[in-house]
Amino acid sequence: MSSEYAIPTGLVGRFAVVKLWPEIKTAEDECIARLKLAAAALGVECIEVLADGTVLSGGGGRVSRSNVDFVIHLHYDTPKLYDAFSFVALWNPLKFYHEWGYQRCSRNLTTHDDFLSCSSQAADDHVSRMIRSAGTHLPPHFRLYHSTPDIVHEPSLGDGKLFYAGINWEAINGGRSRHQEVLKRLDDSGLLRIYGPRVFQGVKVWEGYQSYVREVPFDGVSMLDEISRAGIALVLSSAAHKESALMSNRLFESIAAGALVICDENPFARRFFGDSLLYIDSRVSAEQILADVTRHLEWARSHPDEAVGMIARAQAIFREKFTLIGNLRALYEGLLERKQALAERAGLDVAARARVKLFMLMPEYSEAQLRMHVDSVRVQDYAALDPVLVVEPRVAELFAEDIAAHVALSPVPFAVRRVAFTEIEPGSGVGRRRRLGEVMLELISDLDAEAFVFVAPNEHLFSNHVSTLAAALRRNPGAGCAATAAILKNGEAPIHQVHELVDFGHVDRLCPSGYGRFMFRTAAIREDIALALPYLDGRPLAVLVADHEIEQQLAATIVIDVKQEFPARTWDEAAENEIIRDYSPEVFRLRCGFGPRPHPAVATVAGEPAPQPAALPVSSLSQLARRALNPRWLAMQWRLIRSSGLRSRLQLLKTRLAS
Repeated sequence: MSSEYAIPTGLVGRFAVVKLWPEIKTAEDECIARLKLAAAALGVECIEVLADGTVLSGGGGRVSRSNVDFVIHLHYDTPKLYDAFSFVALWNPLKFYHEWGYQRCSRNLTTHDDFLSCSSQAADDHVSRMIRSAGTHLPPHFRLYHSTPDIVHEPSLGDGKLFYAGINWEAINGGRSRHQEVLKRLDDSGLLRIYGPRVFQGVKVWEGYQSYVREVPFDGVSMLDEISRAGIALVLSSAAHKESALMSNRLFESIAAGALVICDENPFARRFFGDSLLYIDSRVSAEQILADVTRHLEWARSHPDEAVGMIARAQAIFREKFTLIGNLRALYEGLLERKQALAERAGLDVAARARVKLFMLMPEYSEAQLRMHVDSVRVQDYAALDPVLVVEPRVAELFAEDIAAHVALSPVPFAVRRVAFTEIEPGSGVGRRRRLGEVMLELISDLDAEAFVFVAPNEHLFSNHVSTLAAALRRNPGAGCAATAAILKNGEAPIHQVHELVDFGHVDRLCPSGYGRFMFRTAAIREDIALALPYLDGRPLAVLVADHEIEQQLAATIVIDVKQEFPARTWDEAAENEIIRDYSPEVFRLRCGFGPRPHPAVATVAGEPAPQPAALPVSSLSQLARRALNPRWLAMQWRLIRSSGLRSRLQLLKTRLAS
């Protein structure tokens, strides 16, 4: 523990970082290793978690707002899937989002609570455009670079060799680049040392290079030791990184290693490090690049004192702005103030809050279901909450002790209301399951709250769910309804995006609109709601929404288990369409939220499928062809095939080609 840094009061001194691909070694592993070292130096703990927040060591469990101060997510491929304050690092060029699916990947960023900038104006503006009208987010404030904890080695030219590390993507896709041509020519000089994986995706990527040394472990320090031994580092950026003025970790680790840096024309380098680096222009011919690199090497050999002085200037700049220890210290010192600013932005800083009735539906007894309902209520950070467990009378009687024991665990007083989900015919004893709309009408007929939410048995709420919805209604007094996005859980299937489509034209078992996503303003419910609500079973929320605009939110704060369909599918879909159309035809309009538009084949108009495109758009074919030639896209597809299975990827490909 650090004796110099005191953790701010109210924080636990622990944060988590998401390890997205635990089964393979990636550059993120090196970043995580360095974050751990920086945390230890600061006196806080950094733990690794999976995408869903499961802790990778120490007995497992999941992160929550009570056991970590925040979570750092390093990638755009998955949304926030855990109930804790979450930062996403803006470390990727904009071009990457277009390569992997711009809408999906960009939308994943906005499911997080806040953003960590690495001083790329393009990356910061990307999220700022998306959240500019949202009441839940603010533009990036904190900085976090894919850097090192601090300076590791003093300035030195080492062995006077040129260090280079990478994968050599051209060996995988069969292409050629100026980088590869330059490295090939330097390979014959005896001045180059190449590090990186020996085999990647089954290909010996550095085969034929005499300068190849070995693979370096992702432990946070070994790479810096090798750079220091070499003494001079060649730092080259991809075209995408240069376009977004965004730097890879190679620049930071080379400076921290005390090496002289030869860098390309990435605007980030000149903006922050000026004349403390040597530069080349990678846009010129390979011959010219080789000549420029050689000239810099000769200058360093003939002017060692000046070269070491240049390294020292770069390290002074680095220590002032770019160390992970400094980044984490600033984050910890400003975290509580930042959370307060976000609360003020959302309108959650006011004392007077609307009373919200939370109806937790439990028509059949299940201890797991009961425990999940109680947990959803127990963690809520919204004070003006009246939770009600809605139970079938016979269930309430048979399991009275169990129910009482569980609801007693909630710090918020928990009412238990007996409402018949099944109606027994007098005399015959034959039971009829009441329509869900009948049950809902009974619950809201004598409502004493300003807003209400129905939570289905297959739904689980994150701690900020109610506050997110209540704040949305507060910000827009004219709105009758607010809705969050949802996380759809389907067994162990990986989750790569959130669900926010609201489609009352039909019920899709695998993509349901859900129940707990929606909060309704009591005063906005029509007086004649009884004309339609009790006649609906599959889509009762449709007439509660009616012609109201839905205040859709960026946050995805509810998990829906699609393997447990609710209610059981016994209704007449066509008949329900007619009831909904007669009462409020406007509700059939699709609401798509902030993410990708639905596939035309599943879009409906008044319950009927919309027409599909007559032919495959040329743009889809050309886009697929471009991606197939991109090495990063190919690498990602390989990872997804391994995690999701070939069948799911082929099905997704078929879907996207038809869109």
